[in-house]
Amino acid sequence: MEENKFQIADYIIFGAMLLISAAIGVYYACAGGKQRTNREFLMADRSMRSLPVALSVLASFFSASTLLGTPAEIYEYGIQYWISVFGAMLAPLTGAFLFGPIFFNLKIVSVYEYLELRFHSKSVRLFAAALFILRLIMGMGIVLYGPSTALGAVTGFPVWVIILIVGGVCTFYTTLGGMKAVIWTDVFQTIVMFAGMLAVFIQGCIKVGGLDEMWNINYQGGRINFFNFDPDPHVRQTFWSLTVGIYFVWLYPYTVDQQMVQRFSSARSLKDARFALICNVPGMFLLITLCSLTGLAMYANYVTCDPLKNHDVANPNQLLPHFVMEVFEDLPGLPGLFVACMFSGALSSVSSMLNSLAAVTWEDFLKLRFGHLSESNATKITRALAFLFGLLGIGMAFAVKEMGGTVLQASLTFNGSAGAPLVGVFILGACFTSSNWIGALVGGLLGFVFPMWGGIGKYVSPPQNFKLPTSTLGCNSNDTSVQDVIMSSDYLSNQTQPALEGVDQLYGISYLWFSALGVLITVCVGLIVSWFTKGQTEKVGKVPDHLKLKMWENLCMCLCFPPGIIEKEQKKEQLREQLKNVPPILYSHREKRSSVLYLQPPDATIEVTINNNDSNGV
Repeated sequence: MEENKFQIADYIIFGAMLLISAAIGVYYACAGGKQRTNREFLMADRSMRSLPVALSVLASFFSASTLLGTPAEIYEYGIQYWISVFGAMLAPLTGAFLFGPIFFNLKIVSVYEYLELRFHSKSVRLFAAALFILRLIMGMGIVLYGPSTALGAVTGFPVWVIILIVGGVCTFYTTLGGMKAVIWTDVFQTIVMFAGMLAVFIQGCIKVGGLDEMWNINYQGGRINFFNFDPDPHVRQTFWSLTVGIYFVWLYPYTVDQQMVQRFSSARSLKDARFALICNVPGMFLLITLCSLTGLAMYANYVTCDPLKNHDVANPNQLLPHFVMEVFEDLPGLPGLFVACMFSGALSSVSSMLNSLAAVTWEDFLKLRFGHLSESNATKITRALAFLFGLLGIGMAFAVKEMGGTVLQASLTFNGSAGAPLVGVFILGACFTSSNWIGALVGGLLGFVFPMWGGIGKYVSPPQNFKLPTSTLGCNSNDTSVQDVIMSSDYLSNQTQPALEGVDQLYGISYLWFSALGVLITVCVGLIVSWFTKGQTEKVGKVPDHLKLKMWENLCMCLCFPPGIIEKEQKKEQLREQLKNVPPILYSHREKRSSVLYLQPPDATIEVTINNNDSNGV
């Protein structure tokens, strides 16, 4: 690739995106309460409307890893990854109607405070908070490094310089403007993300001859492979892993993730918060569909000459930037829009991570020791924490350079493995009243160790090759047709997978299943350990209703008990509710000839005296 392909218009557009993001941070540092309290800095004063919250959540969870990785995934493995949109869309609905209302009504800053309230244990709370911090520190490195390689590929700038500049801007506006700056920059960056990806897809279709031609080329090249019902968990992508497996991958971000809960709780009402998550359903569908179609457009343009095989790019993460520079060759400014799109995804994700890391570190760790500090001093500490985590995230981006594979796989593998035990622990608390803190802690530890072990093993073991064939037949010729490529011997050659033996059978499991396995292990082990240590449950008593998922409880009743028993239990519950407001009656016998009848509360006492000598006297 040629270096310094950016033109002045591209630098202007990209620079404008960074300046607007920084300006939003400066504005909210000076507006309103000037971020003087943690309520404003971490929770946006609980005053946000549904639309900005919806766009902020969408931007935070669809980072540059998705924007870069999804088209590369489609290019190499086919359109089947698009099926994941149906499993992914169930996650926001789960958060909106099940877990989200619990946290909103509790009015907590850190979601892990719920675990202490439910299990009466600081150990479970601190374990979950530490796991969250570990996950986000790794995540910051991934989402910063991905777009930095993209910009480095199209401009020739050193990647380390780009990481420092972009990471510094993100840390600057997050530290100054707090949650309001994070949310409103996310709104702006979401618009840039959609505009950039839409421009790339449209121009890619035009270059290849239209939407119909693009689809036909992909069909001939075997990329239109929607459904694979193979039950083998070792196959990289199947219908089952892309629906069930991907649901568990997205379940953590949209249900019990601190980033989501902070935004959910920053809404001015539960109705606004719930509607914000529901709006993510069409948002997810549009963004994943747009990224998938961009991958098809990329393959249609490179069907006769694969840039990877021809060594035009070093890795799959650079495929999309390389494609952009070619299709926008004669359109100055649009490459800048694309790079701004990539970094909008990165900035929105990292800023959200920094704010949430500061919140959890203060609320779950430092506040236990420094809770006596004034509100202004506590806010200064959370600002300093956001700044320090920004520096740490920049350092992690350099470590990610040593990892192989696409950034999409890296993101899903590590985030899913670390998020799975957290989902499992919250499911134990909200759905199973018999679970206790020992079961939650042991289950969470094993639920973290197993998928993380498997995920790391997947990187160090010999990889399985499920990539679809590509060709370089037309790299040195302009007359090569699609038919020539499809019929060539190297394109038709079948690749056989090596037999997996021993521990490689574990490492060979598709990366999409590790989250589901982590959740399942956490819940099953947690219930078993809780049963063996049930004395701990008896000590703390009944779980309050506001800490339980009533919908789950009703579902279990329907599955486990006949209709007659259910109806009887419902009538008993209704009677208990009716009797709650009836004051108790206490009868005490003082002497033979008199008695006193008390109705509580004490200020409504009536004394009745019965005299046997005078039956008319009362």
